[in-house]
Amino acid sequence: KQVITADMLTVNLLAIGAIFLMLLVSLRSVLLPAVLVLVIETAIWINLSVPYFADQYLYYISYIIISSIQLGATVDYAILLTSRYLEERIRVGRMDAVRKAVQSTTLPILTSASILTLGGTTLGVYSSHGVVSQLGYLVGRGAVPAALLVLLVLPALLYLLDPLIWKPTRRLQAAFP
Repeated sequence: KQVITADMLTVNLLAIGAIFLMLLVSLRSVLLPAVLVLVIETAIWINLSVPYFADQYLYYISYIIISSIQLGATVDYAILLTSRYLEERIRVGRMDAVRKAVQSTTLPILTSASILTLGGTTLGVYSSHGVVSQLGYLVGRGAVPAALLVLLVLPALLYLLDPLIWKPTRRLQAAFP
């Protein structure tokens, strides 16, 4: 418990920092990586709050593992929607860009989330090892809030933060083609 608790902060910060840096380089924006990581971290917090509110035991090792796995496995949803938004934003206004991005990415995001949910839940149901089973349930359940937040909250954030995202992002993209 003491080792996991001490490592938890370090591992979470390193995972978040690495994802943030990768997004910073690929999206060429400072605000977008923060928004994407915040959306996925919120999904992780929702996922990890379920055992608390259901009064279920959560292995310490499960917390540290699922925080990193869910971040890495589901940040792709946010990247896909945001990349599509930026592509559309070149041609149309922010409302149309949001609409087109959601329309074109909903099926791929839901497909990926469904596969992760089914795979994780199957592992949770059929594994006889307590920690492995719990990790399966956490992975399976974690895909759901991640997909929902990416499809429902992220588009609203992209729309609202467009003035802070679009101009600086376009300047960075022009400076570093």
